[in-house]
Amino acid sequence: MQGTPQSRSSSSNTVGVGRTDTVRCYCGIPAKYAASKRTRIGDKYYGCPLWPRGCGFFMWEDNVVVAVNDNRGSGSTQMEERVEKLIEEKTSMAEKLCKLKVKREKDAEEIAALRQENRMLHSDCAKHAKGENFFAVALIVSWLFFIFVITIIMNLA
Repeated sequence: MQGTPQSRSSSSNTVGVGRTDTVRCYCGIPAKYAASKRTRIGDKYYGCPLWPRGCGFFMWEDNVVVAVNDNRGSGSTQMEERVEKLIEEKTSMAEKLCKLKVKREKDAEEIAALRQENRMLHSDCAKHAKGENFFAVALIVSWLFFIFVITIIMNLA
């Protein structure tokens, strides 16, 4: 597309060759028209003039021509639809957040219960280990006593 779009009081979000509509970002203000300095160097684009705090609108100039054919509604209608969609997404996200908070609380309770069970099992293991040590010492002492008794019996015979 050659040339820059001219301003008009229209609220359309599109522009094409020979059209005088102003490309507007989702904030509803005329989009910034500039040339890319990073990707697609030299290619023209439209972007929100309030970037990085604005709405995040970005469109390459060659996509705007396609948008003229695809978007016949007014920019304000598109903006209202986008706002409605964003509100629905926000509500959905809030519901997901509530569910995640409840899940986190349940998980925290389960973790606390598992930690308590782990402490009890660790204590039981320590008790059993002491019992096993005592049993091993008793077994060794009994074998030594048995060998001592056998030695005495063999010496008497």
